Amino acid sequence: MTRKAFIEKALKASMGLPLFSSFLLESCNRYDLEFPVLPMGFQGKVLVVGAGAAGLAAGHLLQRSGIDFEIIEAAPVWGGRMKKAVGFADFPIDLGAEWIHTHPDILSDILNSPGMDMDTKIDFIAYSPKTTQTWNNGRLRNHNYISKLYSEWKFKHTTWFGFFEAYIVPGIESRITLNTPISEVDYSSDRVQLKTTDGRIFEADKVLFTVPVKILQNELISFVPPLPVSKTKAINQVAVGDGIKIFVEFQSRFYPDMLSFGPILKAFRKEEKFVYDAAFGKDSDKNILGLFAINEAAAAYTQLGTESAIIGEFLNELDEIFSGQASAGYVKHIIQNWSAEPYIQGAYSYDFEEKQWRVVEAIQEPVADRLFFAGEALSIDHQATVHGACESAFEAMSRMLAAGQ
Repeated sequence: MTRKAFIEKALKASMGLPLFSSFLLESCNRYDLEFPVLPMGFQGKVLVVGAGAAGLAAGHLLQRSGIDFEIIEAAPVWGGRMKKAVGFADFPIDLGAEWIHTHPDILSDILNSPGMDMDTKIDFIAYSPKTTQTWNNGRLRNHNYISKLYSEWKFKHTTWFGFFEAYIVPGIESRITLNTPISEVDYSSDRVQLKTTDGRIFEADKVLFTVPVKILQNELISFVPPLPVSKTKAINQVAVGDGIKIFVEFQSRFYPDMLSFGPILKAFRKEEKFVYDAAFGKDSDKNILGLFAINEAAAAYTQLGTESAIIGEFLNELDEIFSGQASAGYVKHIIQNWSAEPYIQGAYSYDFEEKQWRVVEAIQEPVADRLFFAGEALSIDHQATVHGACESAFEAMSRMLAAGQ
């Protein structure tokens, strides 16, 4: 079930969900992510393309299993859609993935450390906004009852990026090659050859692709022979729109914990745009307002082109809502335009043109028993989440090595 479908189901049950929320019930309950035991006997090499959450989780599993591997990342930094900004405020800013979307114990599952008490190592915020408003037809309305319907978790002093930075990357950093875009994949022989944009060649027995769906849709990587038509069709049936996050520091606070746009039920159902107090629960004395937007709501900003135009549009919007207080109290800002990132090119998987399970199964299907695929879009139950990306990587690695070399 997609996030969008779950939200619609929840709304019909009159539960209500906030924007950017995942599964309301899971935010309070324990969800187990199975760290697989890989089959013994594989003597070959695995290449993982992409060093986002799925690629790093795959590397962590391979390292723990003693399998030879290398992670190839196109960008100059690892993390994918996990990214943090340090120094903007008195706490790290999540420029990408931010909410945990399930119980924090999921972090132990990702690490395969069931005895590790994450509460003693990482501080979490029980995230339940107390003041919620909507802006609709030129009118600001209060909906504070949402606080009784919604609660989940966030990091207090770190970020998703910080979690991977502290607990996963140190063990596999020597296996990560950055600044290495892959342009062509030749799997016509027993060993797969990956050619980079600068002409280098990497070889492996099996390859796991964890690049964002947009990269495959826009054919930044070519395949020899071409991927099966059924797979390319499925890849193009995943809806991924624009994505942007903006953070602004103000001299004083004039905004609620959360602000959505349009009729409240429609806004919650689409979950495409909201403004929120980014310092909520952070023990911060800074007034930091965040904007999260995807799809058409994000395109309204990303298509403006320049940073000055984007922040100008956002401040004008806030001035209209809050009677000029935004421009009057503006201090500084930071913008993360995910659509402009050359190896990301958008937000995350939002919906599917056909049945989700059918599209996901078609993309997951191995090609020539050598090419495999994982990522946030390929988790049936936890699509569009960090732990869903990790789950898909674990499943793909189990499938890849089930038959040995």
